[in-house]
Amino acid sequence: MTTPKYLSNTYLDELTVNITRVIEMDDSVAMYCDDTIFYPQGGGQPCDLGVIIIDGSEHRVHHVESTKEGIAHILEAHPSLLTCAKKQCIQRIDIQRRLLNAKSHTAGHLISHILEELDSNLFPAKGHHYPSDSYIEMIETERTNDSYSVDLINDKIDALVESNPIDILAVDLDLAQVKSLRPLLSKLIPQNTQIRVIAIDGFKPVPCGGTHVRCTSELKGLRITRIKRKKDRLKVNYSIN
Repeated sequence: MTTPKYLSNTYLDELTVNITRVIEMDDSVAMYCDDTIFYPQGGGQPCDLGVIIIDGSEHRVHHVESTKEGIAHILEAHPSLLTCAKKQCIQRIDIQRRLLNAKSHTAGHLISHILEELDSNLFPAKGHHYPSDSYIEMIETERTNDSYSVDLINDKIDALVESNPIDILAVDLDLAQVKSLRPLLSKLIPQNTQIRVIAIDGFKPVPCGGTHVRCTSELKGLRITRIKRKKDRLKVNYSIN
């Protein structure tokens, strides 16, 4: 099975591929290709948008999702699209949207790592990395701290973004390694032989299928805006330009 290009290269904004299938859907069509740079909505991250160019004509992609058949690119219906299977096309994403989404996703991971470092009783539970409403949730296995300082966390962010930026890598680990590193998360991920994890240098890797930037230096403008506790969960809102 082909590994989608968005997993290996966040910055690739154009790709020539082959159309494998087109399915009619009311006023839209679902187009499948043998590869894609379009990220499908999911994992707390919005999908990519852009265009698919066929025989010189642009067709706008207004949604992308994962289905049983693969990654579906949803386009407005047009008669010419129903006969384009097996043709070549050019995929082109909105790279500014992609990079903002990638920054927001990486930012959520970095904040999660900082909180884990501050309190070993916290571990990541949920991430909502939409730039307009970004937050992460941490579960507390044991209550040891009644207050977390927004200013302290922002200072630590500044150190890792401005003063001492660090690299971010996507690597594949086997399931046993992931279970050893993240036992509380291991049941929530696909039980595949190989698991993709995001490794921010110096922190414990986290299983993730999203897009990410290469270095924390790209997270300039990241700020924690609010920390709220609800029972055994800590919700941390953040923003990034």
